[in-house]
Amino acid sequence: MEQSIQDQQQKHMPDDQQKTRITHPSRVITLANLLSILRAFLALPIVYSLARDRIVLAVLLVLFAVVTDWLDGYFARRAHEVTDLGKFLDPVADSIAIAAVVLFLSLDETRNFPFWFFIFYMIRQLTIALSGVYMLNHSHLVLGSNIIGKWTVGITALAILLYIVRMENFGLYLILVSTVLASVSWIQYLLRNFNPKIQS
Repeated sequence: MEQSIQDQQQKHMPDDQQKTRITHPSRVITLANLLSILRAFLALPIVYSLARDRIVLAVLLVLFAVVTDWLDGYFARRAHEVTDLGKFLDPVADSIAIAAVVLFLSLDETRNFPFWFFIFYMIRQLTIALSGVYMLNHSHLVLGSNIIGKWTVGITALAILLYIVRMENFGLYLILVSTVLASVSWIQYLLRNFNPKIQS
């Protein structure tokens, strides 16, 4: 209820006040946002571990990234710090981490990771990001991930784990499931962005 009132108040704010609310330090430096940023940077040690064939470390880092994805949402709701920046950072962090690891796996000829999934994933994320920027500029709304999108991230992470431990057959099955879910959430997100009735 409190969040709904705040959202209504934001709609009636002048443009400069709305931007201040998004960029004010108290709305930026939150534990949830820091966890999202950490998750994005975890892509580097994960890829490094894979390049050095340190499978156990890579698996642990992926699992840690998954845990941070759950924790940032938990802490944001628990501390009543669900911010526009947080809604933006969460999927961006997921995109960076997943894209980096998927690109490495798809270029590793020994793992048979489907490169088409990387292309599909990047096109999806790019269109979602561009539509999100459009909505922020035109209606000052930042829409968070939908539930199917969250399931997509989880299944994709599990598929990545299976490819890391070289269980490619099971991993491919999950990649196909993830592609279907990603397509559905993609359509839903675009509809929410450009349909005022769905936004409300």
